[in-house]
Amino acid sequence: MKAGAQGPERGFNPRIAAQRATPGIAQFLSRYLTVAFLDPGQQRAGWRDLLVLFDTPVQQAARRDLDSLSLGAVAAEVKTVRPGPARAAVTFLYQGGRPVGATVKLAFDGSADVEQGTGPVRLRSVFQLLWTAQGWRIASYQSQTGASP
Repeated sequence: MKAGAQGPERGFNPRIAAQRATPGIAQFLSRYLTVAFLDPGQQRAGWRDLLVLFDTPVQQAARRDLDSLSLGAVAAEVKTVRPGPARAAVTFLYQGGRPVGATVKLAFDGSADVEQGTGPVRLRSVFQLLWTAQGWRIASYQSQTGASP
């Protein structure tokens, strides 16, 4: 994961700030990829564990966009997903000495086993994250899934 930080404070050290914030965002992104791609059974639960990762004002939009954010409708056909490489580039926004937002460019590649065989899956997303009382939440997104090229 590549990380950087920006903040208005005098004496702000972006390298140190990014190092401190990276473990929390890495955990958030790992959870996202797990519930969106590695656990096809999430569809049966209505993607509940995925949707809570979105800030309340965008949860309805995320529900409509599940096919571009996760395995979506094809999850019912997926038996297993084998993860491949995931890459993230993160820029943190700091205020008052703590991270309050982040821009994340996330790329994930893997393969999915279905009745007909195995096929590639991929995700290319840009997320705007906010730090909330519940932790990191996706406040806006541009996302695309599909077969790997």
